[in-house]
Amino acid sequence: MKYSLTRGIAYTLSAAMLLLLFAGCSQPAPKEKIVIKILYNNNFKQVEELVESTYDDIDLQTELSPYPSEQLRRLDRGVGPDLVITAQPDTNLVHKYLLDISDTKASTSYDGTIMNAWKIDGKTYLIPLPGVFSGYVINETLFEQAGLSLPTNNVELVAALSELKEKGLGVGEDGVSFSIMSDYNTSVGLFYVGNMVPDFLGTVDGVKWLADFKNKEATFAGTWEQCFNLSDALEDAGVMDPGDIARQRNTVLCMKRLGNGTLAAAFGDSTLYYECVESNRKEVEEGAGEAYTYRMLPLFSEEGKEPWFLFSPSALMGINSSISEEKQDACRRILELLSTSEGQDALIADMGGGKSCLTDYQQQEDLIPRGVEEYVESGYIYNVLFPSKTVEYLGGYVREILADKCTVEEALRAIDQFYYEGTDESSYDFSIVGTVDHDLLLDNFNVRLHETELGNFIADCVAEASGAPIAVVNGGGIRASFYEGVVYGGDIAVVCPFDNQIIILEMEGKTLWDMLENSVSTCTEEFPGGRFLQVSGIQYTFDSGKEAGSRLESVTMPDGTDLDPNASYQVAVTDYMAGSKTYAEGNGDGYTMLNYYDDAAPKGNVKLIKETGLLYRDALAQYFEQHRDTTVNTKLEGRIIDLAQDN
Repeated sequence: MKYSLTRGIAYTLSAAMLLLLFAGCSQPAPKEKIVIKILYNNNFKQVEELVESTYDDIDLQTELSPYPSEQLRRLDRGVGPDLVITAQPDTNLVHKYLLDISDTKASTSYDGTIMNAWKIDGKTYLIPLPGVFSGYVINETLFEQAGLSLPTNNVELVAALSELKEKGLGVGEDGVSFSIMSDYNTSVGLFYVGNMVPDFLGTVDGVKWLADFKNKEATFAGTWEQCFNLSDALEDAGVMDPGDIARQRNTVLCMKRLGNGTLAAAFGDSTLYYECVESNRKEVEEGAGEAYTYRMLPLFSEEGKEPWFLFSPSALMGINSSISEEKQDACRRILELLSTSEGQDALIADMGGGKSCLTDYQQQEDLIPRGVEEYVESGYIYNVLFPSKTVEYLGGYVREILADKCTVEEALRAIDQFYYEGTDESSYDFSIVGTVDHDLLLDNFNVRLHETELGNFIADCVAEASGAPIAVVNGGGIRASFYEGVVYGGDIAVVCPFDNQIIILEMEGKTLWDMLENSVSTCTEEFPGGRFLQVSGIQYTFDSGKEAGSRLESVTMPDGTDLDPNASYQVAVTDYMAGSKTYAEGNGDGYTMLNYYDDAAPKGNVKLIKETGLLYRDALAQYFEQHRDTTVNTKLEGRIIDLAQDN
């Protein structure tokens, strides 16, 4: 009896366990999250945390890309991000890619003046991200050391910068004491817009002109020629180098140089101001520099009128209209969350500051730079609300003017033509040059970190066009993707936009080794340097986990033999790497061992074999022309191996 009872209990427990097991197996799997993607030049870590803690069904992902054109090309190919961020939207972009969000709470949550400026046909497609004040960021301490009062007009500004330069204060090795934050065309355009505010745009005549321009009843040509007066004066005084702004060389490192006292002033925004303060704080803590104070100055009048600061949203955000309804709903919820005080706090934290455009938002006073407060109180803040991408186009044509590629009159007429026609597609080369059988992607700085199919293809094109047995391509010179299918002439220009000439240098194996060591020296940074080399004709192995300067492990020739440090090799590089733009301000990406052109730096142990006269995009065009009947099918081949990644 006791045995039967024991066996019965055992059967009962076994049955119960089986029932629990079957019950567990029959439970539905966790629902897969909705992935929402953003493509932008900033990590949204706080925003991501807020969104995912609020909505347990959303996975928000940000891909870093500093190239705005890449987003547009992805949208055009139907593979764009779900949330679209743009600094200067145009009607064409909105109609083609964005969803009407007029029915969302987010559309009514912001300053009406700003929202109305971006409405199209009375509909809302975008919300503004926190904005920035723009003006002159100055190293106030340098002015005090020189015994100079702060300038109150443009004449005094130029005179003060000239005197600082004469005294050796706030000037770098390039002789520049003033620059413009010019990473993007919109930033350059804002400087010239700002020059027009005190004496024109901020007046009754200027208000009428802008209203007429929006209605296509006014033009830049015949009105805006005067916006170049200040930059001409700065150039004539020798305190600003137009070549920096024109991208004929690397742009001046404004934040770094304002922080260490080798730049006196720069046109920039409140984000730059706070970056300078933080940069200088670190310099002082590390015992590497002097403590400085900073302030922002407004844009000055030439006619004795009140000066102004500019204000504009850092960018605007909308929803990709081609995504699924499920994704659209998730994006709407994200926009509504961002349109709360909590959402704005997260955005401001991620963007390093900014002024919210949200109605009734309690702005933190310490996020308004020194010098701006009184103008906020007096109302001399000009909201930059130009239609379409005219500010961006203005900045782009300024670069052309400064590079002597066109006249002021030609540039202003071109901007008018762009705006009146309503599209810039006419400027894109739609001639078919070839095809690729799968996407060759620029993705999260991949061309600056490891071997890529895109890098292999371009390096092979350079090798073929130049005739060199070895070719290297700096990742920073690759700015966009090739997408599966037809390749247009305009795609080549976007993928490789820079005017650096391909040259062939003869060098010893040791120099080639040093070149590759420099290549991998910045690949572990948050924003990896553009010096990383994609290659053709060699294979190299490195360890990104080691200290910069001792990462390269081996270099191998196509036949499997190791690099001979004493042998001679002919390598296709660019004149930029060889010092044609000098090595000041980070130009040349540190490839001083290849120096052939820069007389201000020690020459490298190299011999010039040939100046091909070709650019990267010329090499690509030649490849497509000579292989017209061949579809590009580039693969990864183990040309570059990072032991740290493999482990």
